[in-house]
Amino acid sequence: MQSDSHERSVHDLGGASGFGPVPHDPDEPPFHADWERRVFGLLGAVTASTARRPGEFRYVLERLDASDYFDNGYYGRWLAGFEVLLGEYGVISADEMNSEVAERIEVPAAEAAGASPVQRAAPAAALDAALLPPDRPTPAPERRTVRRQLPQRPRFEVGDRVVAPGPTQPGHTRLPSYAVGKPGTVAKLHPAEVLPDSTAHDMGERPQHVYCVGYDAQTLWGDEAEPNTTIHVDLYECYLTAAEGG
Repeated sequence: MQSDSHERSVHDLGGASGFGPVPHDPDEPPFHADWERRVFGLLGAVTASTARRPGEFRYVLERLDASDYFDNGYYGRWLAGFEVLLGEYGVISADEMNSEVAERIEVPAAEAAGASPVQRAAPAAALDAALLPPDRPTPAPERRTVRRQLPQRPRFEVGDRVVAPGPTQPGHTRLPSYAVGKPGTVAKLHPAEVLPDSTAHDMGERPQHVYCVGYDAQTLWGDEAEPNTTIHVDLYECYLTAAEGG
């Protein structure tokens, strides 16, 4: 799967073709096996000592080997991410992980291969700080939140036509590739937030204004897309420039 400018990453699945329909069962239980419940319960324990920065856990999942990401289900994906984080932070060695993780969450032998994927993940990309937007110190919030108060006014207003040229370097981003280079219209202004493209890589907060941008579905996916349908994408200011004629 390739876009015109860069390789798609897993968070682009919502706009990528070839994966078929998304099955939906309104009566589906939250957990299909007891090990999934235990993995859900482990989230707070793992992130208490790892992945404290905004975007870091999500980026770990994006770095997983494709088989770990696609073949082991939702909570199997989480478990693979936990293994990567605990190893990268030095909390537990790979040997300890391989010998103990399935037993500790009581994964049945028949499910262990799917529930406890082998730790395989690409290393975090090295970013050039000069290609990131400048960091802007902001008052410390009174509670834990990604929101920040910026003295600078937003560059764009509701109704402005904008376009996202695309990432300047590899790494974590919240810009889906199906929106790259496509014109859209600012529909709403959100509160400013820290930039996960930077925080996921431990390169500072670099807070940005955030916009809800509306795209015509056929602009994104061509004439086969549903007509008269608007897709809204929340995008950080550093992703956007004024669209031609906008």
